[in-house]
Amino acid sequence: MELELQPEVEFIEVKSPIDRFRDAWAQESLKKGFFFQRNIILKNPDLVQYAELARPRGWKEPLKFGVQGLLVAAFFISLLSWWITKDEGIYADRIEAVIANRESELKTQQGVIDSAEFQSARIEGSRNKTGFTVALSTNLTKEEALAQLNLLKEQAEKLQEEYKYNAAVKIQNLRAAGDRLTLLAAGTALMFSLALLFAAPVFARFIQLAYPESRLAAKGDSFYLYYVVSHGVWLNCGLVVLLSLALGRSAYGLSGFFEGIGPIGRIIFWLAVYAVLLHWFFTASKDIYKAMQISLPRDLFGPENKVLLWMHNSFWIVFLVFEAVLGLLAYGVYLLEKAK
Repeated sequence: MELELQPEVEFIEVKSPIDRFRDAWAQESLKKGFFFQRNIILKNPDLVQYAELARPRGWKEPLKFGVQGLLVAAFFISLLSWWITKDEGIYADRIEAVIANRESELKTQQGVIDSAEFQSARIEGSRNKTGFTVALSTNLTKEEALAQLNLLKEQAEKLQEEYKYNAAVKIQNLRAAGDRLTLLAAGTALMFSLALLFAAPVFARFIQLAYPESRLAAKGDSFYLYYVVSHGVWLNCGLVVLLSLALGRSAYGLSGFFEGIGPIGRIIFWLAVYAVLLHWFFTASKDIYKAMQISLPRDLFGPENKVLLWMHNSFWIVFLVFEAVLGLLAYGVYLLEKAK
């Protein structure tokens, strides 16, 4: 009787997506931190949706991840830029010119006062009773000459006070205008990062309307934050620095460069900044499609790429609103500081 050998059956363990996510996170268990979470997000776009279910220890929620990746660096860069530029730039130069003009006028009037006092002392010491000359007046008595010299002194002192007052008003107004410009320059760079962060709920709303059949579209804000931050953590720092330098160029001594390249050069510069931002959104949009389990559109560079379209539009909507608020705040600071 022949014995038939049964073939061995190989069992392959099939892990759930949640287990696969936990395994991927466990590989980084000894190195938890912002950049290691960023690595997991970039390497596993299809598993990011399971982060809430897996609840791995040390995993940062989208908003916290966004604040840490975008806002912290932008805040300190903008604060440093404000501190460096607050007493520099075109308005600081104008203040120095006003001070120099004030000192010149005060010196001139002080010369008039010193001359009048010298002549008064000479006339008082004279034995003559008449025949004195003061300015264009001739053949004056001693009393008349002393009275005119005292009048000249009073007028010069009055002019000194007027120069001091007018200069103080000009300096206060120039300083207020300078503070407004500094706040706008440093604040705009910060508003850029804030707009990137707070565009997330606007993007989620639009993406749900664009893909109503997708159950993951409701998490669009989470995916937006994870991938905009992950792809742009260094780009954000670079663009914030670039915006601070460009908008505060007079304080950084870069006005000559921007004037030298002319209007066409400035247009090219700002188009290049816009192109960097657009490339950032484009690379993030491809991973957002994967995270939401939506097929990539055939034309990634056209209006069919709705993720890119609404990332772009959501950012600009929020940025313009924030910039308008910053403008009003800067104008309020100007009104509070300017001479009444």
